[in-house]
Amino acid sequence: MMTLRKYIRLFFVACLIFFSIFNKVSADELDWIEVAKINNQIQSIDANSIKYNSKGFLTVMTKYSEINPEDQENINTNLYLMAVDCENRLFSKFQANAEIKQVKNWEEPTNNKLMKKTILNSCSY
Repeated sequence: MMTLRKYIRLFFVACLIFFSIFNKVSADELDWIEVAKINNQIQSIDANSIKYNSKGFLTVMTKYSEINPEDQENINTNLYLMAVDCENRLFSKFQANAEIKQVKNWEEPTNNKLMKKTILNSCSY
């Protein structure tokens, strides 16, 4: 017959196992990799979200962050889904929860070094 102390210990061990498994699963979902940094701007991609369609276009979840140069604290973060035409170095941004069926408006990263680096580094996957 198990005592109350053993039941409590078993409960805590079970909780510990559950939360460590849950933590590993949630950590695997987002794998942010910094692909570009210009001054106080950082662009990261989620490596687990990278997909290529039949036309060779890449889609990837992207995180843009602005950093305070004085204390390196995050000022602003935006998540969005990005489509990339790696061959022509073009991109298009969508809301983070969007489903991309067809890109209607491609943009050139003219005078945007952060986006140019993001495209080049994202296309290396």
